[in-house]
Amino acid sequence: LDRLIVGVSLAGILVWIFPHIALAQTVQELPMVFEVNNISLTEPQSNYLSQFLAKDIEPPAPPDPRIELLRQYLQTKNSPLAHEAELLLKQFHFRLIIGVSFAESNFCKYQIMPNNCWGIGGSNPERYVTLADGIVRANELIQKYQDNGMTTPKLMRNTWVGWPNHNWILAVEQITKELENSGL
Repeated sequence: LDRLIVGVSLAGILVWIFPHIALAQTVQELPMVFEVNNISLTEPQSNYLSQFLAKDIEPPAPPDPRIELLRQYLQTKNSPLAHEAELLLKQFHFRLIIGVSFAESNFCKYQIMPNNCWGIGGSNPERYVTLADGIVRANELIQKYQDNGMTTPKLMRNTWVGWPNHNWILAVEQITKELENSGL
């Protein structure tokens, strides 16, 4: 009985110390075999991949025709925003962004800080790395104003401008109406 316990213990220790040797000696399975049925080697199968992929891929959406329309509008104003027409149209408040840029910087031609066409920051104006960053920030700020009940240029004016400048309201409304009338 003592010899049997010592033998089992020794075998257990050897399997624990050298598992790969023990495993390699005990695995005696047959190799895996794969079978492929219903394939004809005489018929061309080159169209299968394109047919399979065509099911999952939708055709690309046509470009938004408003992009070129907005780009042309901004180019007539000699605005640097013309290069960002596509990004502007992706912003929910794009008309107000453009209208405020007119009232604050003549369509971004006269910026108080780099890429800040909207006077954002007041006496401590913000600066942005790119014009795209400024556009996104302007949209966020306009949304914040909207969330606080300032839904028109008239309601936005005192907070945005800081004083009752009636011309600011007229400028923003003029541009938003021009954009709406041109189909934007």
